Amino acid sequence: MTRPLQASPYRIRMTIVAALAIGFGTLVFVAASGVLGIGLWSARENTVELLRDRAVLSTDLLVAGIRHHLDPIVTANTGFARQIAEGEIDITDDRAFAAHMRSALAAIPQATGMAFFAPDGRIKRYTRGQRGLTNIAPGPSGGARAAMIETMQYELGPVWGDLFWSRALHATLLNRRAPVRRDGGFIGVLVTAVSLAELSRFLEGTEAGTKALRSFLLYGRDFVLAHRQMAAGDYAHSSAMPIPSLQEIGDPVMADIWNPDRQRPSIALTQNTRGHLLDMPDDTYFVVYRRLDGYAAIPLTVGSYTALGHGGWGQEYQRMIMAGALGFGVVILSLIIAFWLGRLVARPIQALSTAADAIRDLRLDPAPSLPRSRLTELDDASQAFNTMTDGLRWFELYVPRTLVRTLLGSEDSRAAIVSASRNVTVLFTDIRGFTGLAEAMSAEETAVFLNAHFSLLASSVEAEDGTIDKYIGDSMMAFWGAPNATPDHALRACRAALAIRGAIGEANRLRAEAGKAPVRMGIGIHSGDALVGNIGAPGRVNYTLVGDVVNSAQRIEQLCKPLQRAEDDVTILVGDAVAERIDGVLRAQSCGIQEIRGRDAPMEIFRLG
Repeated sequence: MTRPLQASPYRIRMTIVAALAIGFGTLVFVAASGVLGIGLWSARENTVELLRDRAVLSTDLLVAGIRHHLDPIVTANTGFARQIAEGEIDITDDRAFAAHMRSALAAIPQATGMAFFAPDGRIKRYTRGQRGLTNIAPGPSGGARAAMIETMQYELGPVWGDLFWSRALHATLLNRRAPVRRDGGFIGVLVTAVSLAELSRFLEGTEAGTKALRSFLLYGRDFVLAHRQMAAGDYAHSSAMPIPSLQEIGDPVMADIWNPDRQRPSIALTQNTRGHLLDMPDDTYFVVYRRLDGYAAIPLTVGSYTALGHGGWGQEYQRMIMAGALGFGVVILSLIIAFWLGRLVARPIQALSTAADAIRDLRLDPAPSLPRSRLTELDDASQAFNTMTDGLRWFELYVPRTLVRTLLGSEDSRAAIVSASRNVTVLFTDIRGFTGLAEAMSAEETAVFLNAHFSLLASSVEAEDGTIDKYIGDSMMAFWGAPNATPDHALRACRAALAIRGAIGEANRLRAEAGKAPVRMGIGIHSGDALVGNIGAPGRVNYTLVGDVVNSAQRIEQLCKPLQRAEDDVTILVGDAVAERIDGVLRAQSCGIQEIRGRDAPMEIFRLG
């Protein structure tokens, strides 16, 4: 008799690994403080060098990213202006001009919009997401628009213009301006713009994966061009104040970044990169920055800052350093002992426990295997367990898994499988024309085909907690409702049949791609009472069922051949008892009253699905 698992009498249980950890934990912890002290002392000595390398690398990457972000705007602005100048783009055709601008913006997703300023002050503007051009009438004479057009007449090539506020877009724009000339005459200015909010979103993206690093892009040294606070575009700005100052951005570190009262002397990290420490009330920050030319009307400043952590390096560090020298040897010895004992004892026992859990749940594929051990008792136990696992794996091939689980979970395993009348649902399958399929295959190929076929069927049956009774040639018999009582056994059997149909359909698709004939099947399902339990002679019994429901399910399956439709790979027929149980849940279509061979009375048969 197999007994169920008993609860442990101990309120607190722990693994062998935990027991070893507690045994050596105090010693290792005390010793580790010495190692920590040494590490902190070394970190203090290496802080400047580490900060230098990290700061220079982060700045290099940031500058490279900004160039990669803004250079396409330069290229697009120059190329589009050239196309207008050479007559490839007709500025008088609004529809065509809008299409060209839409295509140009699609190639530079970082750009906010483009605009063409005519000498008379008229504007053709296109922004991202816009359907067509916006035509703007000439502005008042002497305005900023006229001044910009007048200035660009004397420019020899594209330039970065001053920041300007767009009332229509409610945004401040960094812009690239290109004078357009045709046949020696000035015909306008092409402007390609990117919003500060978009620049800030890009800058915020460079900080992904970091918690302390904060990047910034300054317009000169006193105004913020891009910062994570500006990514949403909701900072205070207007035509009078298109860009926030360091104090207006809402970042206390940025507000005091050049404050001489908080700034320690700057140091040259590389030829063009500098850095300094900034003492703030909450922490000390390391700031690194570099001048960036060629992307605005004035030089930009690109940089980042990171917190160094709370507290100073004082007596606490010194005490830990002294303790570290004393505890270093103890740490090494403790780690060696813990590692040796853990490897020698804990791992084999833990592996045994894990493998035992797998065996308890009948997870035998692949069968768990325990490694050899240097300890005699553990090695003997491991080898005995491996032998037992191999035996159970073979045992599983011939005994239904659901039955074994029932036996393992029952206090009286004999009572669990005693023969008794149960209401069950039986499913039969059969391959149509299997003889013809087998004739085209060798014996080995036939075995491979059947094993793959039955694997598809078995997975669908087991997914619905069914029990596979037997395989007969190319046929399979399965049932529900025993050994475990399942009130919805008819529904489970039908769901398994539908799953089989889906699996066969996918298999036939692959067979068609390989140039093979499809597999066509019939499935018959019926519900009723049957004698269920151990049936056979002493020493060789089968857990199976006997009754009219078995014969009826098989005869129903045989009706699949005359009732099979040409378009169906799998025909599923169910008896009236099954149709009644699944009514309202699954769709079943009546096939009329059918004569069932071996039964006196005919039966109404239904087609599932």
